[in-house]
Amino acid sequence: MVETEILIVGGGPAGIISAITAAKQGREVILVDSKSYQEIGNKVCGDALNLEPIKFLERNLGIPHPTGNEVADFVERAIFKSHNVSFPLSGDGYVLNRHPYGQRLLKMAEGLGVEIKDNTKVISALYDDFSVRGAVVVEKGGEGILSEIHAKITIDCSGRNFIIRKTLPERLFPFLEKHLEKRDIAATYREIISLKNQDHPYHNELYLIYDETIPEPGYFWIFSKGEKQLNVGIGWYMDRKSDRGMKELFREVLNKYYPEGTYEVLDKGGGQIPTRYPLTNAIVPGFLTAGDAALHVNPFTAEGHGPALIAGYYAGEIASKAIEIDKYHSEEFLWQYNNKIMNHFGLSHTKIQLFSEALKKIKVSGLEFLIRRSILSKDQFINIHSGKKLGLFEMVKIAIKAFPRYDILLTIARVSKSTQKFEKIFSNYPNDPENYPTWKNDFDIEMNKFRDTYE
Repeated sequence: MVETEILIVGGGPAGIISAITAAKQGREVILVDSKSYQEIGNKVCGDALNLEPIKFLERNLGIPHPTGNEVADFVERAIFKSHNVSFPLSGDGYVLNRHPYGQRLLKMAEGLGVEIKDNTKVISALYDDFSVRGAVVVEKGGEGILSEIHAKITIDCSGRNFIIRKTLPERLFPFLEKHLEKRDIAATYREIISLKNQDHPYHNELYLIYDETIPEPGYFWIFSKGEKQLNVGIGWYMDRKSDRGMKELFREVLNKYYPEGTYEVLDKGGGQIPTRYPLTNAIVPGFLTAGDAALHVNPFTAEGHGPALIAGYYAGEIASKAIEIDKYHSEEFLWQYNNKIMNHFGLSHTKIQLFSEALKKIKVSGLEFLIRRSILSKDQFINIHSGKKLGLFEMVKIAIKAFPRYDILLTIARVSKSTQKFEKIFSNYPNDPENYPTWKNDFDIEMNKFRDTYE
């Protein structure tokens, strides 16, 4: 048996930032990851990262921006593109080389005193009738011998598998969600390709391409990875059906831009990403969860790196304070973490969820209609995408332009109305766990009503 103050499960962005934050506060931290030390930080994904989380880390932890070989390219805008229209949105950021960036953060954590247990798989949570107490683990190559790591606080950053959370019994922790539906998971596949001839035209841009062959509202992406290199991928919700396999469909769409024989595949892989509004409760006594494990992923773009970095900081911060004042078994004290997440991106991600659900209804053809006919201005598109409500005068003008597609108008009106409802619901998010059950019931009623409309 091993004892520590804080046990962190997973060395991804949420886990490593939790570790750095806690270690800077003088806490004793063990971080476990099933990968080898050299592979921690290496992940199959789109690699895009908005500038805001990077500034957040610099401001709160003094972590320098990505630099050198950590940066594949700089981003100035994202472009939503279909066969007939394209729609650019500004936004600075990076396309990262995730592995060297993750390794830099890992070494930073280790330099602060964090103990890294690599090649270590977490089997289940340790708990008693009142609190989470750590985890059962097994070392790879260790003859299958189970061991226990006891901790005052366990932070679950284990990604899509959320191994700690899902092995906690509902009878003891009834307000911690245990399940994830297929409609809330995106299956993805991506390749890093190197072009054999000329350079590509995608520098400083992220392309999200809505192709009619991809189950809606899934998309194909093209991100620059530097000179002659691209990160290209495909993804859609797991409850959406296709008559072809993901790799087959990926190759078909890629061939429209780069036919086979014009590039070399440098890396490839697939995965699953939770694409839903965040857990509305991510704590129980002795436990916090962050990153993909807590559904901290943008429900529309599936970008989870930035939210994971932010959530990791909050998790490490609250865990450290709880231990410092001997409140690590206090659900009331740990509730501050929920408040920070809800205030930072909980509401915005929930509103983006509404836009994503609406897109299932109007489909890409409806979105093309809105943009091609100039029914939505760029600002209005951004407002709806980010969950801001439209005024009555705006709705009247849209109604006039939208004729005869009033089904689209009705969808926009529903999104705008539901946005207002969720703003009110989140304004009443409880400051302590006592009032959470009532709040969660109100939230679930409204969310299920909206989502069921577009199933």
